[in-house]
Amino acid sequence: MKIDIVGSDATLSFNSDAGARILYEGLESIPSLPYECATGTCGSCKAKRISGDFAWVWPDAPARKDLKTADDFLLCQCEATSDLKAEVRAKLNAPQAVNLCANWYDAQIIASENVAPGVMCFSVKLGQTTSFVPGQFMVLEFEGIVGGRAWSMTNFAEKTDVLDFVIKKKPDGALSDFIFAQQSVIGLKARVFGPLGRAVYQQALNKDILCIAGGSGVAGMMSILSAFVHFESFKKNKANLFFGVRTTADAFFLKELSELVVQAAGAMRVVIALSDAPATPELIAQYPHLQFGQGFVHDVAIQHMDGQFTPNTRAFLAGPPPCVNSAMRTLLMQAKLPATEILYDKFN
Repeated sequence: MKIDIVGSDATLSFNSDAGARILYEGLESIPSLPYECATGTCGSCKAKRISGDFAWVWPDAPARKDLKTADDFLLCQCEATSDLKAEVRAKLNAPQAVNLCANWYDAQIIASENVAPGVMCFSVKLGQTTSFVPGQFMVLEFEGIVGGRAWSMTNFAEKTDVLDFVIKKKPDGALSDFIFAQQSVIGLKARVFGPLGRAVYQQALNKDILCIAGGSGVAGMMSILSAFVHFESFKKNKANLFFGVRTTADAFFLKELSELVVQAAGAMRVVIALSDAPATPELIAQYPHLQFGQGFVHDVAIQHMDGQFTPNTRAFLAGPPPCVNSAMRTLLMQAKLPATEILYDKFN
C-alpha cells in the first residue's frame, strides 16, 4: 500500500506491507516522521485520515483514549488496509539531530543480572550489527505480549551486535511481569526495532552536559556518559549526572559510574540522590569517587549546580513522568535554561 503523510511543510510518501505498523514502515526510510515513544503511550505520532483505510494492530494502546474521532489514529499502532493519506501536525522536513533509519532485528537475550529490587539488566545479541547515537532506544517485542516496549541502551559502541538494557518491574506491567516471572531469561527471543529517539548526545556540538535521571531512566545516561569518555570530550567539556533512587538498596551501576568518573579525569561528577534516607557511611566509603545527596533528584541537582549553569549547558532528562516534569520545571524556572537545551523522550 502507498502511504502519504501530509505535514505542515511537505508530503512524504512510502510503501507499507499488510500487517506492518505505519510508523515503523516509514521510519525505515524517513527518519523525520513524528514520534516519541513509538509504543502507543505518548500520542506524539497522532494522525488524521484524509482518505483510505487503516486497522489497529494494538486496539488497547494507552494513547488511543485521547483521540477525538474515528479518523484519528496512531501511526505506531495502526496498519494500512488500503492506500492511505493522512495528516500530521508536524514539519516533515525539519532538521533532524539523528538521521539513522530504523530497522527490524532478530534478537536473543544472552546475559542478565538482577541489580536492585525489581531492576534487571540484560544483554541481547542481534542477528546483525547496528549503529546508534548515545541516548537512543529500541522497541522490543516478545511473543505472547501485545505491543512493544521502549528501552534505552546503556552501552555505547559505534557499531555493535550487542545491546544492553536495564528494566524495572512495573505494577501491572504485562511485559515486565513476563520478564521477571522467567526462571531464566537467557535464550529468550525478541524482535527489536530501532534505533529511535532524538534526545541524543552529539559530541561534535561541544556542550557541557547535565543528566538528571530517576530509577531505570539512568539507562540512556549511561550510554551518553560512556560516549563522553569514549570521544574524550572531557578534555574540553564537563559532565554532571544526578541519579535519583529511593534508598541505597535501590541504587545500581555505582561501580560503573565510579569507573567513568575516574576515566573522565576530573571532568565528570556523579551525584546519587536518595529521596527516602541518606547514604550510609559504608556506601560513601565504598564509592569515594561518587557524591551523595538527600532529596528528590531535581532538587539535589539544582543545589549542586547553583552558579554552574552556562550558555553551553545541555540537559538530558529521563525517568518516571513526575521526575521528568519536576526536573523540567526546575531547569526552566530556576536555572533559566532554554527549552531548546533540555532534551528528553516521552516513554510514558
